[in-house]
Parts: sequence; structure tokens; C-alpha cells
Amino acid sequence: MNNVHPFPTGGQSANPIRKKRKRLTAYGPALLLPNIDGHAVDVLDRIIQAGSIYLSPIQEALEDSPGAQFLRTIHGMDALIDATNVLIYAAREHPKRRDQESIDELIQQAKATQKLIRKLDDMLPEDAFILSSDSFGPDLIAEYATNTAMLVVSRFAVSLLDYYDVQFIQTKKDQRKTMMMDFRDAYRETIQDGRARLDAHQHLMKTLKTTQRALNKVMKEL
Repeated sequence: MNNVHPFPTGGQSANPIRKKRKRLTAYGPALLLPNIDGHAVDVLDRIIQAGSIYLSPIQEALEDSPGAQFLRTIHGMDALIDATNVLIYAAREHPKRRDQESIDELIQQAKATQKLIRKLDDMLPEDAFILSSDSFGPDLIAEYATNTAMLVVSRFAVSLLDYYDVQFIQTKKDQRKTMMMDFRDAYRETIQDGRARLDAHQHLMKTLKTTQRALNKVMKEL
């Protein structure tokens, strides 16, 4: 999975003007929200840092590990869950000022994403098996699981940013609109790339299935 693009790239869906504009080192003052322990958290930055965990280039020390990218994606999801918990706490503390239905939808999406990640983790072959196998099968399974994980985690990140946009950007509580849009575009590009690879995987599996049926027919005639 060494073809993962740096985070962020600007996104294929980004406005051309913003893609050409020189990135700012400071987008504006941070909006801090309290977590359940009373600590101030920059939720927008937390969501962005989650992407940096699994969408930045893999460190050289990890390049030989087939499961490294999947593990980093899990860590990215953990960071997103931390950000989600802060948003949930803020919503529950101010039920009249926060959209409770939207936060409930985020909770359900988080649970569904975590459930899928666990299933993908179960199907992921061990690194030693992938490296020692003479077949491309284990490597293909690892690539499929990793790509799917990156796709669904990035979808959840976009959902978090969409919620944050409505609750804090559009209401002017957080002035970092450009920052939010830039990184949301980067997450969206990951989703687009992931869907393209997923389509390629599905086409390959369909072709293999068709070939296997033809092979079985020939073998019966021998």
C-alpha cells in the first residue's frame, strides 16, 4: 500500500482556486471544546490529525510490513472516535443547541465502521504468512482489507467534518472554514481513490470466478 497519497493533497473535488492558493500555516484561532474530563480539545485539529496518521506516507521502517497501513488506519479511527466523543459530550450537555438526531447518526456510523474494521482485521492474513507465501492471494486479501478500511474510515471522517461544519463553522463559532474545507477535500479524494480500487478488486474477483467455472468445466471433460 505504498501508493497512498500524502495528506492532504487538496482533493480532486477541491475548488480550483483553493487548490492553487498557497496553503496557510495558520488558518485561524482554534475552537476548544471540553471533553468529559474537562480538558480543552481542538476537535477540528483532532479530526485532521487522524487523517495524518494513516494518509501520510508510510515510514521507511514500516515499509516491509504488509499490515502496517491497516494498523495505521485503525489508529486513525481511534483518533476519530476520540473526536466523536467530544462532540457527543458537547451535544448531550447542550441538547437544545445541538442537533441530537445528527449526533445519534454519527454514533451509529461509528459503531458500524468499527464493526466492519473488526471483520476486516479478522480476514487480514498475518504478515509472516503474506511474506512467506508463493501466492499473490494473501497479498491481494491484505490490499483489499486495507483499502476498504481506509475508505470507510475516511467516510466517517467526512461525516464528522460535515457535522462540525453545520454546528461550528456555519454558525461562525469556528472561523477556520478554509481549513475544514481543505482537509475535507483530502478525505474525499481518499474515498474516490478507494472506490476506484474497490471496483478494480471486484472486477478481478468476478473475472477469477468466471475463469474458475470455465476451468472446472474443462477439468470434468478430461
